[in-house]
Amino acid sequence: MVTTSASPLDILLWTFTGIVSMACLLGNGFITVVLGHQWLQNKKILTCEFLLISLSTSRCVMQLLSSVNALLYFISPETYVDSSRQAAINIISMFFNMASLCCATWLSVFYCVKITNFANRVLLWLKPRINMLAPRLLGMSIVITIALIPLVEYFEYKKCGNLTETLPGSVIHSGFYHKRIFIFLPLMFAYTCINCTISIAASILLVNSLWKHIKNLKKSGAGVTDLSTQVHIKVIIFLLFYVFLFFLYFSIIITFSVNGITFRNSERLALKTLTTTFPSAHSIILILTNQKLKEMAARILNIRQRTS
Repeated sequence: MVTTSASPLDILLWTFTGIVSMACLLGNGFITVVLGHQWLQNKKILTCEFLLISLSTSRCVMQLLSSVNALLYFISPETYVDSSRQAAINIISMFFNMASLCCATWLSVFYCVKITNFANRVLLWLKPRINMLAPRLLGMSIVITIALIPLVEYFEYKKCGNLTETLPGSVIHSGFYHKRIFIFLPLMFAYTCINCTISIAASILLVNSLWKHIKNLKKSGAGVTDLSTQVHIKVIIFLLFYVFLFFLYFSIIITFSVNGITFRNSERLALKTLTTTFPSAHSIILILTNQKLKEMAARILNIRQRTS
């Protein structure tokens, strides 16, 4: 058993991590349940709602796996670290992490194409076709993710198998070569980089389009207190906050990808907490910017207020 006692900083970080993880599960679970229930009732679903369900479901599974990983570590840290169970959970978590990035990317592209009014040939060609293309592009991204993970694992397994023949047994059994999960860090970095670039570019285009629309509203005589102007300003603020969180998430992924950097337990926990903050905050942004989800959340909160 581990005899070292946790420091006050570790306790604070674990508490904050638990709160953020719970917010992530509640926010994304709320989106999945509300839109999934309407999907079952109506027997049909809009493209944006399908992307939202895919995004929130993948994040819920990813967060549940992360919680299971932490729980198993606390129960038996000596036998769980570098075990096959930990490797399996980490690989599955990385798959759902990549899947959630794909969903967030194509959701940003969908909103950008639907809302922007730029006279661009590509955007004009995509606008009537995005409802059909977005689910297919998401499916292609998921298939690529499913194909890449076993392929990289296979080659890394062969590499580790060849190298273990020339290494001392003490090095092999120390757990170093059981950490084949780290081969996924460059892959995850490249995948995150592509998705981050596309998602942020789409968000910036959308912000630019909304800002130009606000200027046109002011020229037509609408002031800052106009309802349409206020809605556009709120959406711009949410989008800028989303871009900031995505940049923060991306920078942390880069930090974890650098093998030369070593972290203490508290530092690693703080960085992991920040990575959990992105899907949690993004789910709240999606609820506040979606009229259907916002009304349902307000109805639930109103019911709770009346019963309390």
